[in-house]
Amino acid sequence: MPKDKLSSLSGDGVRPAWLVMSKSDYRRLGGGSKYDDDPARHYSWDSTVPNHGRVQAGDIVVLWNEVESLGVSVIERIVEGQAVKRRGRCPTESCQSTNYEPRKTMRPVYRCYECETKFDDPTFEDVEVKTFRSTHGQAWVDLFGELSAKELRALCVKPRSQNSFRLLRWDAFRAAVTGAKGGEAFGPLDSTVRQIQGGHTTRPTRVRLGQREFRQALLAKYGPRCAFTGDLPDSVLDACHLYSYAKVGKHHEHGGVLLRRDLHTLFDLGKIAVDQNDLIDVCEPYRDFPTYSALHQKSLAVAVSPVQREWFELHWTEHRRP
Repeated sequence: MPKDKLSSLSGDGVRPAWLVMSKSDYRRLGGGSKYDDDPARHYSWDSTVPNHGRVQAGDIVVLWNEVESLGVSVIERIVEGQAVKRRGRCPTESCQSTNYEPRKTMRPVYRCYECETKFDDPTFEDVEVKTFRSTHGQAWVDLFGELSAKELRALCVKPRSQNSFRLLRWDAFRAAVTGAKGGEAFGPLDSTVRQIQGGHTTRPTRVRLGQREFRQALLAKYGPRCAFTGDLPDSVLDACHLYSYAKVGKHHEHGGVLLRRDLHTLFDLGKIAVDQNDLIDVCEPYRDFPTYSALHQKSLAVAVSPVQREWFELHWTEHRRP
């Protein structure tokens, strides 16, 4: 379908908008592996996914997890590749559908959507696929829990669609969100859309609602002090959440510290963590750099509360689990 037709269906006549499924515990690959989705930054899919070739840079994406909204952004670019995918099928000879789902608490484990057969072991095959990976972090606006699954489905062009990519009525979605949050929520997104469409060189600042207040509270509590390295100019310090804000959607009072920007990035990636003794742990490849090796096994430069220690332990479990 031509892009202008997609845009017309989406509702604003300029760009298509998609409701995009992303769920951390959802095994979207038939062989049991997962895509490396990070809702606030990037999304991966392949040529077996319906609408895989219709999604383009400049399109709006609204991420959800089958329960509620996560956030909204605009695709900056899409990187394409090739891969071999292990795909599962319904074992019923007359069906062979790839459209089946796990049943979390029942046996047999799987149920086929098409023929409704229940089974424990899919039939697997290896197929060559084209892969796609979008980048959309620049304009990300957190909307965790703002709209329910029922509300999101009702805003789709085809509300009963089961596809990972579902064409969304953008004007209706925007109205539903701004009714609760106000138009300022879409500032980063609108700026990025203008940049992509018009070739502007200005990069908008990606903001979270309440992020400025969150940072100010941390500065008031700690002063301009990095939790890993000590005193620094406040201009180089980020307000770092000790949890995934995209998943939690709230600024917890004891849920953050100030970190130097490069350390903030490495902490978010799990390359730096804090153990149960409040000692900094740096992944081996990064210990080759004096800047980071000097931090390994060093104590934190700030005192942390029991709640913050719990957040550090959860982060440790996520990134250091054997």
